[in-house]
Amino acid sequence: MIYPWQSENWHQASRYLKNNRLAHAVLFSGPSAIGKLEFCLAFIQRLNCTNPTLDDHACGECKDCHLFAARTHPDIRMLNVDEDVDQDKKAQKKVEQVKDDDIRDINQFMTLSRQQGAYKIVCINYAESMNVNAANALLKTLEEPPQNSILFLLSHRIDSLLPTIKSRCQMWKFNLPDEAQSLSWLGKQQNDNNWPALLKVAGNRPLLALELHDSGLGENRADYYKDLGQFLLGKRNITKISVKHQDVLLERLVMWQQAWCADLVRYHYEDEPVTLENPDIRRSLHSLVGRVDLHSLFRFMDKLIELRRFSGAPLNKRLFIEDMLIRCQEVLEQPV
Repeated sequence: MIYPWQSENWHQASRYLKNNRLAHAVLFSGPSAIGKLEFCLAFIQRLNCTNPTLDDHACGECKDCHLFAARTHPDIRMLNVDEDVDQDKKAQKKVEQVKDDDIRDINQFMTLSRQQGAYKIVCINYAESMNVNAANALLKTLEEPPQNSILFLLSHRIDSLLPTIKSRCQMWKFNLPDEAQSLSWLGKQQNDNNWPALLKVAGNRPLLALELHDSGLGENRADYYKDLGQFLLGKRNITKISVKHQDVLLERLVMWQQAWCADLVRYHYEDEPVTLENPDIRRSLHSLVGRVDLHSLFRFMDKLIELRRFSGAPLNKRLFIEDMLIRCQEVLEQPV
């Protein structure tokens, strides 16, 4: 399936295919939770469909489409793709590291003759999860791609990929949908007056907003901000906070912390900011403004960028959270 905000991306992909301009390797880039994976899977199905529709989508009825739907197509291989096609909306997705053995298997698979479809296809989701050896092993296939084969790489953080990999791929960029389009789509999923607030919290990513709504992660976020506020007032034990929130994806916690910082910056320049990442904690943010040293806050924000980059690595989650909280506390301990 593709989402309403992806129609132009689909038209472009269709033109690439129709004009024989589709590269042997395609890199999907853009924020998480906007549907890159679902788009990629829909396009993979279209590539091997023998009876596409007039608007150039897979028919869903031919043998190739049935094999694809059953995840048994002999000419398609996927890494970091669950049975649930809609996994891109799952905020708690645990990503497995792609190792060099995985890539060697992929390289071998790509050299085999096609059994059913028009293309031999590999999809690697979370391509940034490749270790160095895996990335280097992949270069062999990128440099000498087998005929009628296509490799799709999906990444939320393409800055983590080797430049030599990026330079050998056709880049397909997916942008955030505009707010009106996202709210229209969310309203069709379920009637809820809180969609604007949830979408803001989700960084304008509609699939994450839906996941926050359905999974209770919105409550986790509210709990984290409440605990953070109590900790900064000296009323909450740091160990209890880290234990309580260690099951939340670390990247998610860092994103919440980044949004919190961004709102404090807004309060520094405006008495009552009209736009906030977290409008529901406006009172708590306002109470902290006088205690914040702006330069220290900016240094903390720089550190959060670094922490987010490493948040997907196998780390001690409790120590990670405690380190982040201590650094946050230091921002307020600076003289104003």
